[in-house]
Amino acid sequence: MFNFPFACLGDPSGEAYEAYGLERGNIGRMPSFRSVWRGALAFFRGHRQGLPVGDRFRLPGAFIIGPDVMLLWAWRGRDASGHAGAEMILDALDEINTEIE
Repeated sequence: MFNFPFACLGDPSGEAYEAYGLERGNIGRMPSFRSVWRGALAFFRGHRQGLPVGDRFRLPGAFIIGPDVMLLWAWRGRDASGHAGAEMILDALDEINTEIE
């Protein structure tokens, strides 16, 4: 379990995905070269995919919402492999905190 000084929320219903304008992929966008390449690298590094849960066509995204419920930072994936990594999100938090101070 992580001990972050902020809440990390998921969106199993998809309401936030729709509210923040995340797209659904289609058969043309889902198997991009980048996602196939990253999937192959993960496979050969020993990572195996489990059964999919939820909407498999929803493209990834991550958002930082301020205490006043204002959107401070957004990441919208271009394809199925376009997840914002932890380092990217933490860097964005550092930048936001620097701007506020």
